[in-house]
Amino acid sequence: MSVESCPGSQQAFGSLQGCLVEGDSEQRARERRIRRRSLAISIILQTVALVLVVLVPLFGKTERLTTSFVPIPPYYHSSGPAHPETRPIPPRRRHFTPVCTDCAPTYIPERPPTPGDNQPPKIGDSVPGGGTGPQIPGAIAINDARPQPERPAEMQPRVPRRIVVTHIEPAMLIHRVEPSYPPLAIQIRREGHVELHAIIATDGSIQALQAVGGDALFYQSALEAVRQWRYRPTILNDQPVEIDTFITVIYTMRR
Repeated sequence: MSVESCPGSQQAFGSLQGCLVEGDSEQRARERRIRRRSLAISIILQTVALVLVVLVPLFGKTERLTTSFVPIPPYYHSSGPAHPETRPIPPRRRHFTPVCTDCAPTYIPERPPTPGDNQPPKIGDSVPGGGTGPQIPGAIAINDARPQPERPAEMQPRVPRRIVVTHIEPAMLIHRVEPSYPPLAIQIRREGHVELHAIIATDGSIQALQAVGGDALFYQSALEAVRQWRYRPTILNDQPVEIDTFITVIYTMRR
């Protein structure tokens, strides 16, 4: 079955489409004209309203301000007694007496003042202990017989009883006892060392001794030997002091 196209119907559809297109363009042009007209009208109305807002207050009539005037009565000079002319009183100047705060006192009482002692001694009056008071403020009479304070004893620098020395010099050792080598260490051919903390008395003897490190196999031998050592006394500021130090004993086998 074949379907033939009708030329008449195609021409009618083309003319209808052309009419619709033309109708759309005319409508758009009409809308543009309406928008332009409404925009111009709104601008004109806004301009007129702005001009009215500015010009109406300028040309309007303002209310008059009413002021009240109070008359001042005239002044007449009275015939009463004339007042004497008054002069300003100048301010009084205060006289300050200079006071010496760094000067020595002219009088030193032997007892504290009592409520009845209201009058201080004057310059030239007799003072306790004989003689007269000084004639010059801040000076002490030469013939002052009052007892003077004793001269303070000279302070000697404090010497510490014990000083700490990391390792004492070998030259300070004046008597040395060699430690015995432990038999067990000889059998196993073992070498080592012992670190001892010692306190040396003022006469050079070992006052306290304690093992703090090393091989425990040699502790007893080192303690027995070092306790018999003697050091030269340490003198500091002409006074003997104790020494807190460490002693190291080394055990080495002969090759």
